Amino acid sequence: MKKILTIVVPLILVALVAMGVCSWQALQKVQTLPVNSLKTIREAAEIHDAETFYRMVDADKILEIAAEEILTAKINSEINSTTYSTLELSAEYENLREDFINSAKIALNEYLATGKVNFPADATEMQEWLKKSGVGTCSINNYSTPVVRDGVATAGVNFHNAAMNFDFEIEVTMQRINENEWRIIDARGFEGYFLGVKRGLQIKLNSLNAPIQDKIAETFAVKKFSTEITEGDEYGFSKTLKITLDADYFSEKPVERIVGRVLLDGRDGNTGITPFTIEVTDEENGLQTFEINKILNPFVKQDSDVMKRGLSKRAIHIEITEIDYLDGTILKEFERLPE
Repeated sequence: MKKILTIVVPLILVALVAMGVCSWQALQKVQTLPVNSLKTIREAAEIHDAETFYRMVDADKILEIAAEEILTAKINSEINSTTYSTLELSAEYENLREDFINSAKIALNEYLATGKVNFPADATEMQEWLKKSGVGTCSINNYSTPVVRDGVATAGVNFHNAAMNFDFEIEVTMQRINENEWRIIDARGFEGYFLGVKRGLQIKLNSLNAPIQDKIAETFAVKKFSTEITEGDEYGFSKTLKITLDADYFSEKPVERIVGRVLLDGRDGNTGITPFTIEVTDEENGLQTFEINKILNPFVKQDSDVMKRGLSKRAIHIEITEIDYLDGTILKEFERLPE
């Protein structure tokens, strides 16, 4: 009996070890297959193998998601206090969405075919944005080890935008399509791309506008301002933000108007922008007081926050962007980067 036990115990241990090795190897195979597929996708993009890329990436679905996330961020970020109805916003979104998807598909097809992206001279709004965003300079830095649960793999893919010099990460979802390959069927995080592009464009624009702003400040420099919220329309839907502005004014030639904008930082991280114009009637140089009235729109998030919770001094900014002279000359900062 003792001899039999002596033989059986090693056999059981060997079997257990073998089972453990097999299980570990099976687990490793499941874990590494998505990594291999990510490598294949990356290589396909680099060598412009469109057939492999489209087999392993649901590009139509990904571009739909990218359009939704980027355009939502774009509209939320760039909306001003001009009244938009729900129908108007919906129509604007749909027009941009169709433009974005068509433009992105053309750009992707061209990149996979030639390794470059060229946009036409008469570019659409979204083609112009994609061009300025440096989309053709994006490349994959690396990716995290995929996590596999219930037959679905998720991984973070880190990209670098060379034109704007920023990194962004997209979380991809992968599904097995055969024994050795996984396909990307979902991707999230494109609002990070929009914000990176926005920062990059703003840095370039600020650099371009710096000398213009210095010249504007020589004529009209805001020293301080105070605010007061008063009643708005007779029905009580809106309120008025009254801004009393003290500025150092000096000009050797008559000024017709001063143009600027009120910026309200919302609690959601976005900024509402309202343009204003000051008609100059007093040509006397020196410290002068001006008044700006901004209608607070309850349907605009940033304005609604102010109406409900009041206004923090740190949440409001006054920027002067343009000076129009009576002789027809204009000193104005760039609103967008020139071609």
